[in-house]
Amino acid sequence: MRVLITGATGFIGSALCDELLRKKYQVNYLTMSTDELTETSNICSFLWNPSKNEIDLNCLKGVDVIVNLAGHTINCKWSAFNKKQILQSRINCSNTLYNALQSTEHQVKYIINASAIGIYPSSESAIYTEKDELYGTDFLAKVCKEWEAANKRFENLEIKTAIVRFGLVLSKDHGVLHELAKVVKRGMGANLGNGKQWMSWIHYKDVVHGIEHLLQKQIPGVFNFVSPNSMQQQQFLKTLTNQLNKPLWLPNIPEFVLKLGLGERSALVLSSQYVKPEKLTATNYQFLFPDLTTTLKDLYQD
Repeated sequence: MRVLITGATGFIGSALCDELLRKKYQVNYLTMSTDELTETSNICSFLWNPSKNEIDLNCLKGVDVIVNLAGHTINCKWSAFNKKQILQSRINCSNTLYNALQSTEHQVKYIINASAIGIYPSSESAIYTEKDELYGTDFLAKVCKEWEAANKRFENLEIKTAIVRFGLVLSKDHGVLHELAKVVKRGMGANLGNGKQWMSWIHYKDVVHGIEHLLQKQIPGVFNFVSPNSMQQQQFLKTLTNQLNKPLWLPNIPEFVLKLGLGERSALVLSSQYVKPEKLTATNYQFLFPDLTTTLKDLYQD
């Protein structure tokens, strides 16, 4: 099977490429940099510029499945310019792929598109599954809704379309866990806000294996990519401090302080989404790391 990947040089994309190559897939990927161009028997790269709707159509030759992960990082200051980049980069990537598939002959039958559980409203009591169609109204929810709408258009081309809503992807070198662990290791760990907000998380290896699982099954629809065991932040931090042998003794950092310091971006640490992976579980996917303790042991093993 030949797979075309966008966002292949990012954290998840690069890990996915490594796993697919290890399992003898053939991989094409798109890049905006001539310095990243490569060609071997198993992996080929092609240039594109989504902001200008430019793409090397040769990237589609022999491709059976597309994994669309590309988009500007949300881990940046949410200025008006960056917010526009966060949204438009995702829409432009999806539109460029759509236009390419619409304008040339291809054999693509299935596409997996990234999204996020930030599409759901923040709540300390609700439990969300893929069946829920109640969506949030904040910036992240708006991004996800518009991104998913752009990606659902692939169905118009008779391509089976999956949308994977990522939870908090855990890695010791990237993302929210990386940032929390840096603070905890300095002995400065503290609950953010009231600590009761739900954290629906997933080990990055389960993201990679889950995507490969869908590549094989080629099932369309929405999938929540989260572990079966969400945790409230206070329990999450307690488990993390135990793993790192550090105390959690400082008082909670009040919500208003976080909003003063981070502004709208405080939603990344204050939002609460308790999400279940019902549809992914129904495909018989077996989580490698279903609980946080074994996840942290794997990530921080010597």
